[in-house]
Amino acid sequence: MNGKTGLIISIILVVLLLAANIYTYFYFSRENLELKNQLMRKNEEYYSLYQSFTSLQEAYRKLQDDYNRINNNCSSTIRDMKIEYERLNISYHEVLEANKNLTRALEIIANKLVVPSNYTLMGYYDFEKRFTFAYNEEMKKYVYNITGGWDGSEEDFLSDLYKIYETWRNDFTYNTPVQENLTFIMVGTWWNPETLMGDRYLKEVRNVDVMKIPVIGAQISFRYKKGTCWDYATVLTSLYYAYYDMVGKELPTGYLSIGLKDRGSHHGCVLIKEKDDRIAIIDWDAITKEDGKIVFLPFKEAKEMHERYWNSTISYDGVGRRTHSDPLVINNFSSDEEFYRWLVEEFNH
Repeated sequence: MNGKTGLIISIILVVLLLAANIYTYFYFSRENLELKNQLMRKNEEYYSLYQSFTSLQEAYRKLQDDYNRINNNCSSTIRDMKIEYERLNISYHEVLEANKNLTRALEIIANKLVVPSNYTLMGYYDFEKRFTFAYNEEMKKYVYNITGGWDGSEEDFLSDLYKIYETWRNDFTYNTPVQENLTFIMVGTWWNPETLMGDRYLKEVRNVDVMKIPVIGAQISFRYKKGTCWDYATVLTSLYYAYYDMVGKELPTGYLSIGLKDRGSHHGCVLIKEKDDRIAIIDWDAITKEDGKIVFLPFKEAKEMHERYWNSTISYDGVGRRTHSDPLVINNFSSDEEFYRWLVEEFNH
């Protein structure tokens, strides 16, 4: 009984073990199949990713080649552009400097007179200032031939002043105004805008012309020895300056512009001051003279003589003269009182 029971139990255990093995087999077979399917899917995904990676790698290599080519081209272009920039920058500054030199040259010649006597360029008013009372060597010789120099005495000095007047008056002929034409370089306007770099440059010059314009002055009037009262008195003033410089003795002297009130006209003569308000007036005739000498009288007395000479009330309107610091100074007056104050206080060397 026991042996049979044991056999049965053994058979049952074998059957159970077989069933368990069969179950295990089928379970792991399913699991294995599922894993195979997953592996196949993963392999497919890997292949797809590998294909994508290969394509991307090829695209990257192409992009890298393109980048290297473009970078090389850009580097070459940048080098060329840098060289060209440096050339343009040098050329720009060279042209700018040349333009500045041209502007400076234009400023030198623009609106200038060509003065042939000393080969210079000069503005019209500069010429007027410099040459109105300027004397030359010919005028110095003229004065020396008249006076023979100065012996150092006051009497000879006053006599020389009269001789200079007398000789010049005899040599001078009243006529139309005397003038000479000098070349004038006219430049109307020029425009200096800014470049994009902020530098100014000469862009345009307008109304350029070379012409002849009339000029006046003591040397011109002396050369022709004719003209109006302006020519006569201006030259006489300059001759006195030449004499003063020659002998080393000087008196305040100038061109005196007067108004002849009763005649409604203006006139020019010469004024010389001794001291205080003592003056000499030299018109077409020497108003203040005595025994072949120029004499000095108080202002009131000299002016009364001057008015009798012209048979007219006179106003002293202005004086043109040279000073030690300025070749031409002009003072204008609105009254006899203003003139008198200037005469006493300011009319000095």
